Amino acid sequence: MTEPKATRGKQTPFHRHPLYEEAMKQMAEGDNVAAAVTLKRLAELYPEEQAIQDLLLRVQLRTTFESTDYIQVDHSPATPGLRNMVLLLMAITACLVVITGMTAVYRRWYLPNVVAREREAYINSLWSEVDGLLEAGDLSGAREKLAELERERPTDPRVQELRASLEQREACANLYADAVSARERGEWQPALDLLHQMPAECPEYAQAQQLIGAMQEQIDLDTAWQQAQAQLQAQDWEGAISTLASLRARNPGFHRAEVEEQLYQAYVLVGKRLVSQANGNAEPLRRAAGYLSEALTLRPTSTELIAEKRLAEGFVAGAEAYSKGDWAAAVAAWEPAFAIQPDYQNGVLRRNLYEAYPLAAKQLIGQANGSVRWLTQAATYLDQALALEPGNQDLLNEKHLLEGYLAGQDALSKEEWDLAISYWAPIYAVRPDYQNGLLAENLRLACANSTASDKSMCPQ
Repeated sequence: MTEPKATRGKQTPFHRHPLYEEAMKQMAEGDNVAAAVTLKRLAELYPEEQAIQDLLLRVQLRTTFESTDYIQVDHSPATPGLRNMVLLLMAITACLVVITGMTAVYRRWYLPNVVAREREAYINSLWSEVDGLLEAGDLSGAREKLAELERERPTDPRVQELRASLEQREACANLYADAVSARERGEWQPALDLLHQMPAECPEYAQAQQLIGAMQEQIDLDTAWQQAQAQLQAQDWEGAISTLASLRARNPGFHRAEVEEQLYQAYVLVGKRLVSQANGNAEPLRRAAGYLSEALTLRPTSTELIAEKRLAEGFVAGAEAYSKGDWAAAVAAWEPAFAIQPDYQNGVLRRNLYEAYPLAAKQLIGQANGSVRWLTQAATYLDQALALEPGNQDLLNEKHLLEGYLAGQDALSKEEWDLAISYWAPIYAVRPDYQNGLLAENLRLACANSTASDKSMCPQ
């Protein structure tokens, strides 16, 4: 039966083949003819092995020239033509002997060195290919090349180390791939469990940590979202606001439309509830204004919310000023709110404003230092207060003094000295320090410029 041709690296090396051993035995027994036949069969099995071809040629030459039969030669003088033929044959024989010797040297010394160098170059190329495939992340290709390298260097410890490293990398890659697949199937917790098993020395470790962070963030967001829905269902509006606002701050794109709509509704509900329950208490209204402001960041054109927010802020600003004794500032803050909604906070705004008018008027009169603008504003507040208490003698006296001072100031600006004196002298008689002494100073000025002979009303 014809033996199959050997493929390099996949069958026994030729020098270990039974045919090779048989040929060596035949040559040792001197049976070069049989050895040539055996080597020819071996050469057919290993057509690429030059060493077999060289050995076959050597044996064939040996069988040609190693005959033991002696030929009877006629020793009579040969003809010149025959002598030349013999010499030619001897020269050919010498050349063949030289060729045979050179072939033996080539096979024994040169050829093994060439084969060894080629084999070493092949092994080095395998190392380079394995390294390149590993660097490129082609673990399957690296495994194939490593198998070739193992056949060439089965006992090399470096090969064994590389095998262990490759197996670890494959385990890491498989672990990461399984985790990603689990995540894509929606199996988040199993995916996280797999990622947490990733050793730190794995090349995918950094990616695994990033994926863990992203998945944990998504889980946290989903958990918070469910919590917010439960809070809304339970009408825990302030709790829902806290959860939804935190969600929006962490990831503005997460359920964006739904989060913003629910936040808006919760802000409005809490804000309006605080307004309705405040009963003139500034602190709930301050909180209400804050919630309404947040709602307006989501829907800035809502006229209803803008008006509600202004009312709450105006009431709070007036209350803060009133508590500090700045009644004029309180009135300035409350009047716009009163103009919009007179019965705001169940009438508390009206009551507070009415109480503040006379206090604000007296405050401005005391602080005016002759300022016509402030005194004019004080007169307006006195009118408001007197409209509520028309018989209040104290307010009527203040209004009389204030009107006289302003009339005298107008006369002074026109250099009507006697007229100014007629307005200011009665005020000076009852309150000489009016306007922190500015009344007395102006009165002296008017008297100094007056041509009237009667100076009894002027300060001494």
